[in-house]
Amino acid sequence: MKTRIRYTAIALLLPLLMVVAACDDGVVDATNGDDDNGLSLVSVYLTDAPGDVEAVWVEVEEIYLQGGPDGRVVLLDEPTGLIELTALVGITQPLIQDEEVEPGPYGQLRFVIGGAVLETKGGAVFTKDGAQHPDGSESTGQLHCPSCSQTGIKVVLQGDEVVLEEGANDFLLDFDVTQSFGRQAGQSGMWVMRPVIHGVRMIEMGQITGTVALETDAEGEPTVSIPECPEGTARDLTDFVPLAVAATLTDDEGAPIVRTGFTAEDGTFQILGLAPDQYVLSYIDELELEDAALQWSAGVAPGQVTVGEGDEVDGVAYTITGASCEADDG
Repeated sequence: MKTRIRYTAIALLLPLLMVVAACDDGVVDATNGDDDNGLSLVSVYLTDAPGDVEAVWVEVEEIYLQGGPDGRVVLLDEPTGLIELTALVGITQPLIQDEEVEPGPYGQLRFVIGGAVLETKGGAVFTKDGAQHPDGSESTGQLHCPSCSQTGIKVVLQGDEVVLEEGANDFLLDFDVTQSFGRQAGQSGMWVMRPVIHGVRMIEMGQITGTVALETDAEGEPTVSIPECPEGTARDLTDFVPLAVAATLTDDEGAPIVRTGFTAEDGTFQILGLAPDQYVLSYIDELELEDAALQWSAGVAPGQVTVGEGDEVDGVAYTITGASCEADDG
């Protein structure tokens, strides 16, 4: 899969566990409720980190736990229909609420993905498993998913196992569009989906917020301009993607986990749903677009922050020192 996402801070590629929880402009209630029968009550909410596509829809066919004392425990077995992931930036959609499960450790939480639709900024439509664009737009190509099998996609959660306690267990899952979709190298008409889904207990979630701004001179005038990319397509601060990389949290293979944030038009940014840890701040310095790549250079202060359980760390400031557009010759 062609990926032109590179990370500016080389030593940052250490992991992180997270998800976001803002529902209807408010935080989803993650308080523990009373439990009369000694069972765990599992609730799962879905959100999205942004990507440079016009829209993405996926259908969740099944969600299940595996590795527990009773084997596979199905939490959701009715297809959801197509869910528009790109409409979930900063909000959440409930998938499972108060499903009763025996408490204890489980090895994995897994998603089975059915149909999917991707629409590019240019209006091209790519589909998986015969899914139809919600607006009826015709498919112009296939969306491939080499890792989408009947066993499902493993959700990245903190630790080597999922431990369910008695009472409420609320999880927020982040289907990261930025990391999950890309174009196939050497085949410009083909898109590939390799789902990256992060999860965190909602009671633990923290966040990092701050600002993104263009560098200015002594008179306060910008010394940097954001180019059209590709030519004729305007770009702005919303195309700048902050990253947070955890210092100690890793997935079960020890691979680094990078979490993406999103920047609003006014330059404020959020990286949501962070598990407690120390995080190094970075950004995507080359964002692959259709027919071009938008390249950034920037500084950030502070470059490292500590997020405690439920903390909001504010005051992080990115300063963009350069922006350019490279045409895609392939």
